[in-house]
Amino acid sequence: MKTHPYMARILREGTLTFIYGPPGTGKSRLALHIVRVTEELGFKTLVVATESGALLAFRSLGLNVNYAKTIDEMAKLVASGALSGSYVVVDTINSYYRGDPDYYSRRMLAAACSFMRISGGLALGQASEVEGRLGSPGYSIIGRYAHIVGVTSKAGEGKFYLKILKPEERLAAFRIEGDNIVWL
Repeated sequence: MKTHPYMARILREGTLTFIYGPPGTGKSRLALHIVRVTEELGFKTLVVATESGALLAFRSLGLNVNYAKTIDEMAKLVASGALSGSYVVVDTINSYYRGDPDYYSRRMLAAACSFMRISGGLALGQASEVEGRLGSPGYSIIGRYAHIVGVTSKAGEGKFYLKILKPEERLAAFRIEGDNIVWL
């Protein structure tokens, strides 16, 4: 499967990547693409969904996915996967943090990110717009652990942007064709 050279490098280096964006901006399709590429590269991959929508979307696309109903389940699955050497993908990592973040949810989010740094992973996050600025709940925690941070946006019908913010700014465009991503 063909992927963007920058994405291939990220995967080979085993970095923790955090990508966030508003609903409908291609995050889950990007995750599916990354899972397929990691499996093609011979990585053992663990996929965790924290919201029923992501679970259904991944399953409808034929992806084997674990469902974490609580932040404890998410952290346990992430830790188990990372310690077994799996590349871990979590959609949506900040799900249990968004509502009313407390000390415990901050600690569990940090623990999950810490484990994902061990073997590499992709953390997807929901974004919110507050006072005209796009942000992601939990970014202050996740951003500390992530080597790479990017944000997705919609460019047009079936076309999207992935803007890498950290470590350096880059812009990649992609479109969705069926179950596949085509990098532009």
